[in-house]
Amino acid sequence: MTLQISPAIATDLAAIDEIERLSFKAPWPHETFVGELAREWARIDVGRVNDRIVAFNNYWIVTTEIHILHIATHPAERGRGYGAELVGHALGAAIATGCMLATLEVRRSNKAAIALYERAGFRTVHVRARYYQDDGEDALVMIRGFAQG
Repeated sequence: MTLQISPAIATDLAAIDEIERLSFKAPWPHETFVGELAREWARIDVGRVNDRIVAFNNYWIVTTEIHILHIATHPAERGRGYGAELVGHALGAAIATGCMLATLEVRRSNKAAIALYERAGFRTVHVRARYYQDDGEDALVMIRGFAQG
């Protein structure tokens, strides 16, 4: 199935909320995503298959840096490469706007996400001890640069 990626709009938030609830131990509240849609520097991309939202990626582009905040695929749709497509799309947007650095935090236990980010060129540069408030799990800080030229 081909993933169609587009910017999220307000009517997409119900699907984003559902994926969020099914994907995270401490899901972000609806209001957080409403706020993200209003921020000039924030972007939420949704991935659709047959007009149904199956994944999303929330990231910020601020001056010369992209920061990936939150990415998830509906559990029934995982393993099909949609997360990689969304990351690639966001990194493409970063390159197009002149970003020089990409950053993110990921739970130390999230091996699938870590592997996804490593395939996208990220490397771990730091551990934030007890970063996650819900359970005190550590976060890996991962970065990747962009070749300029």
